[in-house]
Amino acid sequence: NWSTTNWSIDMASEAQAGYQAKATVASNLLYGIRAVTRVTDKIYFMMAWVCGLELLLLGFFITYQVIARKLLWVMAPATDVMSGYVLAMAATWAFSYSLRSGSHVRIDVLLPYMSKNIRAIADLMAVFAVAFFAYITAWKMWGNVVDNYTRGVVTNDYPLTPLFIPKIVVALGFTFLVITAVQMMLSMISEELLPRLHKKLGGDEIQSLDVMGNEEAAAAA
Repeated sequence: NWSTTNWSIDMASEAQAGYQAKATVASNLLYGIRAVTRVTDKIYFMMAWVCGLELLLLGFFITYQVIARKLLWVMAPATDVMSGYVLAMAATWAFSYSLRSGSHVRIDVLLPYMSKNIRAIADLMAVFAVAFFAYITAWKMWGNVVDNYTRGVVTNDYPLTPLFIPKIVVALGFTFLVITAVQMMLSMISEELLPRLHKKLGGDEIQSLDVMGNEEAAAAA
């Protein structure tokens, strides 16, 4: 019967369209962490873009200074000081993007000879080392910021900038790096454990992401 056949096809299509994989606490948590990671990756990308733009503008500025010196044009004062401020921000604020996108220097001579589990442990230890180093540096920098602000320390050169201002920039850069490293460790642990827990709770297979090997941050734009 033609009408019966059509009704059966429609019911099957509706059932397939309305089918959703079973959600569990593990899957909700995993997808929530991935959503947060996508948002922070875009923030890190924008920070890196701003840092790159700063370096480009600094290059034009220094070029003008060199030409102005030769042609006796008006030159901007405190070039060295301002260049130092720009480099301080451009270097530290780009750390997070470099770590997430894998564009940092990494010694991986032994990694090809490691098993999957040993490599995962090595990656986790490497990110932990970054987090520890960044935390110690950020902690010392914020202490230095408070000390300079309390004592009213200024730079020796014109324009006598309060020294705590450029140090805040550096401290923020290392603070962002701590957040990024901790977030990566959380993602690595989550991608390893939550898909297994989700499956044990009756859910479908969820493909784990390679936190150290993906290029989500590079494609965040």
